[in-house]
Amino acid sequence: TKEILEHWRKLGTFRQNHPSVGAGVQYNINTAPYIFARRYVNANYIDGVIIGLDQPIGSKKIPVDFMFKDGETVRDHYSGSTAVVKDGFALINSLDKIVLLEAIIH
Repeated sequence: TKEILEHWRKLGTFRQNHPSVGAGVQYNINTAPYIFARRYVNANYIDGVIIGLDQPIGSKKIPVDFMFKDGETVRDHYSGSTAVVKDGFALINSLDKIVLLEAIIH
C-alpha cells in the first residue's frame, strides 16, 4: 500500500543520507523505549544520527546530548518535525513511533 511504500522510502533516504546508519558504530542510549545513536568517522568527515523505535504517539523527549549540542536544530527525518536541543533533549511531536534525528546543516 501507499503507507508501506512511504515508510520504506523514508528509511531508505535516511540510510542513503547517513553513512553512520550502515557503517557507523552504535551506542545504546535507552532500552525502553529503544533509542540509540550511530556515529561514523572517516578522516575529516563525521556523521551522526539518533534513532528511536517504539516511541509514544504524540510528544517525545529524546535524549540527544551524546550527538547534538544545546542550541543545535535537529530534524526528525521520519515526520519532518524539527526541534532545538535544550538541556540535552529534543522535543518531537509526531504521530509516528519512529524518530530519525539528524542535524540540520545551514
